Amino acid sequence: MKTLHLYLVFICVLFTQALAAQATFEASVNKEQLPLNDVVQIEFTMNGDGDNFRSPNFEGFTIVGGPNSAVSYAWMNGKKSFKKSFSYLLKPKRKGKITIGKASIVIDGETYTTNPIIITVTDAIERQDPRQQMNQVQQESLDKVHLVAEVSKTKPFINEPVSIVYKLYFNANVGGYRGNQIPTYDKFWTYNIEMPQRPEVKQGKYKGEMYHYIVLKQDIIMAQEVGKHLIKPLSLTVQVEVPTGRRDFFGFPEYGLMEKEFSTQAISIDAQELPQKDRPASFSGGVGEFSMKVMPSTTELKAGEPLYLTVAVSGKGNLNLITMPTPVAHSALEVYDPQYSEKLNPTALGLQGNRANKYTIIPQYKGEYNIDPMEFSYFDLATKQYKTITTDTIKINVLDGPMLPTNKEIAGTDHADDQELFQKNKSTLTFIESKKATYWNTPLFYFLLLAPLGIMPLFALITRLKKAKANDIAGNRVRRNNRLAKKYLSEAKKHMKDKDLFYEALERCLHNFLKAKLNMETSEMSNDNITEILQEKSITADAIDSFMNLKNACEWARYTPTDQVDIVNDYETAIDVIDQLEKQFKS
Repeated sequence: MKTLHLYLVFICVLFTQALAAQATFEASVNKEQLPLNDVVQIEFTMNGDGDNFRSPNFEGFTIVGGPNSAVSYAWMNGKKSFKKSFSYLLKPKRKGKITIGKASIVIDGETYTTNPIIITVTDAIERQDPRQQMNQVQQESLDKVHLVAEVSKTKPFINEPVSIVYKLYFNANVGGYRGNQIPTYDKFWTYNIEMPQRPEVKQGKYKGEMYHYIVLKQDIIMAQEVGKHLIKPLSLTVQVEVPTGRRDFFGFPEYGLMEKEFSTQAISIDAQELPQKDRPASFSGGVGEFSMKVMPSTTELKAGEPLYLTVAVSGKGNLNLITMPTPVAHSALEVYDPQYSEKLNPTALGLQGNRANKYTIIPQYKGEYNIDPMEFSYFDLATKQYKTITTDTIKINVLDGPMLPTNKEIAGTDHADDQELFQKNKSTLTFIESKKATYWNTPLFYFLLLAPLGIMPLFALITRLKKAKANDIAGNRVRRNNRLAKKYLSEAKKHMKDKDLFYEALERCLHNFLKAKLNMETSEMSNDNITEILQEKSITADAIDSFMNLKNACEWARYTPTDQVDIVNDYETAIDVIDQLEKQFKS
């Protein structure tokens, strides 16, 4: 019985292997219905190396391409697969249903045939001009690319974190991109999230359709003023791979790169005022969801020994902008300035993490003393209400040391009688006659006597000039900004092998140059404002364009994940642009 069982298993294995090794030969078409003036591709494929291939006679069709043959091998999980194919391009001669007959092949001595295929041919359709048709195909490729700004909230409260993510969606081959304009955030506190140099390609839906996408830039912003604020679009030029309409030596279609400028939509942020009703006195601007802990290292120690009090606020929201509570303790507890630490991570809801102040407290006298309760209030976004966290009183027991003196003890300090002290310290004044005058009535005496009269006017003049220079706030700012511009240009030259440090220094150089020449502040440096003021100063359009292009190149290199930069060219451009503007400002 056991032998019979093994025999059956052996037969099943052989049968399975035979089925797995069974050869196949099939026919397929790329379309089963086509107009009279179109072509259809038919392909005959087999999984073995066959001979004596016989195609159908293709009655009712004209062969316009082929036969083309192809052979491919593949290995998967240690197993080899084989594929061989013959293909034709056929153009129908008439309308109606046309049958493509059987094809045959001999594989390992056995003949295999395909099934017939029925093709339905309809009326001819009007053809576009080949050039127009190719333009349409290229436009379809460009239409599969979208630059989008995704905003977490458009009506936030003051200081409420808002996340803006700039994404490039594409269902076409993207060859590269370069920045044209990067958005600026006037009247917002901004946190730029550092992006990887090579962004990860992900998949997601855009308008209900699946796309590949990469994240170009992500910022967390917090409005600092109530009202509507417009954030200008992100703009970049994208290279998209499109068909050229030509074919290479082997008959495959050729592709080339086509450039197109893409821009995100403008973003409107309508910042709302926080409610005045029920606002606690201890509220310092916290918006989000927070918790607070106050932790002493010990509550029992000796006088002169330190204890460490940690005040920590954690949660998510505008953690970086909150004011930390400060401890108030008995005067016998000497509180020193804190050591500050923080750990913040950007999220879609703002900054998440914790901030802490660590105070060193040293008691001076023996006894029991209190550290008063502390309050921290914030506006909770989930409930749209203010919440206050209050800590308990912390009792500190100083076990050993001098006793705290009372007011009576301080007032009872003995003092010596004033008259007695005067008598003890009374001394006799004795005059000693000088035998010889060595200084009076000499030229040195009269020079030192009259010199101050001559020096005083000079001193007064120098003092007045220094005071005038100190009061020249605008002039001092211009001189300082000129020095900073030269300093940062020199730093940029030193860091030409480090992209991040180079563009940071170069951007600071450009900012300080504008501050010096246009008497501007950083908050006023929007692109439109800079362009308008330069035009008012009669700066040529070419010089303005060169400066703005360089400024945008710096911002793009610093705040987006790209390696497509030209450091040497940008440094030389900076020298040339600054030289041009210097000459035009002086003329």
